[in-house]
Amino acid sequence: MKRVILSLLLVAATFTIYSQTTVKTSKMENPTNKEIALGLSKAIMTGQWDKVDALLDENFQYTGDGQAPIGKQQYIYFMKEMLCTAMTNMDMKFPRVIAEDDMVSVDYTNEMTNSGPFFGIPATNKRVMGTGQFIRRIKDGKVVAEWQTTNMYGLMVQLGVIPAPQTK
Repeated sequence: MKRVILSLLLVAATFTIYSQTTVKTSKMENPTNKEIALGLSKAIMTGQWDKVDALLDENFQYTGDGQAPIGKQQYIYFMKEMLCTAMTNMDMKFPRVIAEDDMVSVDYTNEMTNSGPFFGIPATNKRVMGTGQFIRRIKDGKVVAEWQTTNMYGLMVQLGVIPAPQTK
């Protein structure tokens, strides 16, 4: 009888330890993926291009705003030579971040100064607010894919390219 009770206690103890380890592991996985996903945005905003390169997988693919997908080098070029020269003094915030398995979904706001040409639009030197969402897929500590949508309508209104909607 003592052996049966000891065996049951051993099984219960093993199950408890396993359950706690499993919970800790799954809870630790998401913050790591969140840190990687947000770290990429922070590296872009601060011009840490070596870090951007290191965070992106060699086979990284970006799909955004109805454009054809682009690879890692095209993405870095766009961020460095186009976005970060047109929009400076970025203050990006992440009000909602959700991670599940290898995917991280981020709702962002980015207050920035339009200090250079942006898609053929001359610099306005206005402070504007970009908003949107992106989903990044993380694998082996690197970003392997990103899907993004940006509120370009709102941005174009702020830049004076299209008129603001009329209120009644």
